[in-house]
Amino acid sequence: MNDPALAHFGSRLRTARKMAGMSLEDLSGKIGGVVTRQAISKYEKGRMMPSPEVFDRLTGILDIHPLIAPTPRASYCIGEPPELFHKQMEPSSLLSPEPRSPDAIAGLASRRLFRLRRSGTTPEGEAGLGQVRFREREKLAAKTGVALKLRVEDYVKRCLEIEAYLGLEHTFENPLAGRSVGTSADVETAAFDVRRAWDLGSGPVTNLLGLLEEKGIRVFELRAIEGFEGLSGNYGTVPFVTVNRDFPDDRVRFTAAHELGHLLWGFPEREGAESLCHAFAAAFLLPRDAVERALMPARRKISLWELKELKESYGISLQAIIYRARSLGLVTGRQVRNFRETMKANGWLVTEPVEYRGNEQASRLRRLLNYAVAESIIAPERAAALAGVSPAEFLSELGNIF
Repeated sequence: MNDPALAHFGSRLRTARKMAGMSLEDLSGKIGGVVTRQAISKYEKGRMMPSPEVFDRLTGILDIHPLIAPTPRASYCIGEPPELFHKQMEPSSLLSPEPRSPDAIAGLASRRLFRLRRSGTTPEGEAGLGQVRFREREKLAAKTGVALKLRVEDYVKRCLEIEAYLGLEHTFENPLAGRSVGTSADVETAAFDVRRAWDLGSGPVTNLLGLLEEKGIRVFELRAIEGFEGLSGNYGTVPFVTVNRDFPDDRVRFTAAHELGHLLWGFPEREGAESLCHAFAAAFLLPRDAVERALMPARRKISLWELKELKESYGISLQAIIYRARSLGLVTGRQVRNFRETMKANGWLVTEPVEYRGNEQASRLRRLLNYAVAESIIAPERAAALAGVSPAEFLSELGNIF
């Protein structure tokens, strides 16, 4: 069967299933066995369309809003092929009933650019996940790894789509481009130079995920993937960082800063790269000046209260602080061992006795969507699809518009 609508539905169903980390057998079981794995395989290959009942179960289990309804007139959601999209509906049908022209809105691209980008031609292109780097210590099942990559790709596509709607150019400029990092001294200099390039001084970075988004790195937050902490890579030429929000904020921040190191240095694979990125994360989050102000003179006795104050201000774990101090020669190896023994004896190695209470979040996608709806650039239903939530949930969160 050569029906493009069926083929598109099948492709999106297969992607959604893999994003959920399910096999055909798993999905058949999840929907109560109302259809076999062979039937689902036929849906994915575009050979047949499920009944409305099965369709509702599939979209519900996979937590996706309708990709294509089992009717002659299809509606599309995330990641639709541009040629199919334009055959089914004009871009204006995605706008509110009385949309404001892109030409009339300050900061937006011209109507020509608006339509060009909606047709799928973005500055970044559609090259797919070019470089995806998992941290060496993470051992993910192959199925989980595929699901994770697909979810990242889907998220970055959604970011690019709303940016295209708004005519935004949001690129990453690497402040360390062309530089190599091979020693601890190189790491210290690199962290200092990045802070200087981004006008951060030596104070705390209050929302690292938000900062990375501001600098052109798409940040994807997810949960419920056991054994996963973070990864970084490129979608075409668009850099991204993905973090697991099941961990405390200080650990999430350290992971994000570690992955930033990989992005800045082009994913070094040589021996010691992980240690260098760990050192960069510590130096970036807790600059030398801040440690010295708090813990000088060197090699004096240090109280837990002093480490607590640094953690609460800079959003970095007690353990990372003490190792950072050791790398700068401010504490002795014996002090580190005593600290470690105390943490272990009290059961604090996993859950520390001090909590960092920051406001760590990646909110750029939702912020752009809220703006686009408030300005009548796109309809709430489309914004909800790009946000990955139901229209009711999106509108409830959006609230009143003034």
